Amino acid sequence: MSSSVPISDALPTDPGEIFAHIMDPRKRRRKLVALYHQLRNVAPVYQATLPHGNPWIVTRWSDAETLVRDPRLVKDGRLVDMVGLGNEGAYVQNMRRMLAFAPRERHLRLRHLVNRGFTVGKAERLRPGVRELVGRLIDERWDAGGMDLVADYAFRIPMTMICELLGAPVEDVPTIEGWAAETSRRGDESIELTPENETAGDEATEGFWRYFQDLIEQRRRSPRDDLISELVEVQKSADDLEDLDIVATAILLFQAGHETTANMIGKAALALIENPDQSALLRERPELIAHATEEFLRYDTPVQLSVNFADADVPFHGRTIRDGDPVMLFRGAINHDPERFAEPDRLNLEREDLAHHSFGLGAHFCLGASLARIEIQEAVSALVRRLPDLRLASDDWDYKPQLHLHGLESLPVAWAAH
Repeated sequence: MSSSVPISDALPTDPGEIFAHIMDPRKRRRKLVALYHQLRNVAPVYQATLPHGNPWIVTRWSDAETLVRDPRLVKDGRLVDMVGLGNEGAYVQNMRRMLAFAPRERHLRLRHLVNRGFTVGKAERLRPGVRELVGRLIDERWDAGGMDLVADYAFRIPMTMICELLGAPVEDVPTIEGWAAETSRRGDESIELTPENETAGDEATEGFWRYFQDLIEQRRRSPRDDLISELVEVQKSADDLEDLDIVATAILLFQAGHETTANMIGKAALALIENPDQSALLRERPELIAHATEEFLRYDTPVQLSVNFADADVPFHGRTIRDGDPVMLFRGAINHDPERFAEPDRLNLEREDLAHHSFGLGAHFCLGASLARIEIQEAVSALVRRLPDLRLASDDWDYKPQLHLHGLESLPVAWAAH
């Protein structure tokens, strides 16, 4: 499949300037995919210069497929050091315990252990609860004829369901939301790291620690059908799975699983509003929802980039990725590569090629992918079924400044209450 996205005269043509636009939320506003195409066309093999390193930038599907499967490229704690998260208090200590940043051997061992709590079957058992929740959220706003789809709908779904998955009582959701918001702010690359942010992030992490340590002790005494009980059971035959590893996994779900899924629900809704023919198709053929969810994930991924590190020199298109070099895989660009996808910038819910890099690949494939898919499917299905005239209430919406966890600040929508 040959490239079908030409170089744009309306965008910069210098690779460094294009990359600077991609990284600057003010300059990439609503044209991120166009900038990806421009960089891929101008410099498909590109090493950027940043204050914290000189990362290799990957925008092509073929390169991503090769590199993510290369054992010389790894994810580990170097990313925590690279992005500069502040003091070595509770927040950073917890980050270093997370699966995403563990050294390879420890990651594989812990991943094998915790995978038992994240099966497709366990996620499917939560589907009725997701369906009931999305219906109730629409009911709450029905008579108003509108809502902020992000705050009133998308963000409330995964937070509630992650608490149910873990076994946290629903009445604790507001407290957990507060801690999750503070830890998210601490890790937000678009917000200046201040002593106040550092302290708030550490205190929120300590709140998580106390809360989940208490929940772990409760489940040791009285197991239930939830993820914490499952991991406590796994501990009995796994000496290296410590309580703080379980807590770190729980926090990871709130930091990554909550925001990414909420962002995807919001962006899927926007995509359907902007593509009414596809919304009509899904309304006529609701059985397409699982298929459609994969296209939403490809079309506007909630995780725009991920970072690996070279553990050895890696030859790369006649150049060399040196041992220790960071490699930034821009998933949003990879998912829109015209060498892989026909009409990559068109939302096509009947697209036959359902591949995407939105959940990662291999050992770092998203733990919560099964639950995320269910939440997206149920949230979008309810909107299409119950709000057939869903529309933007105003054009006053924009993306958040973050590039890693990419989503909408808000999405004011309206409908005619029947």
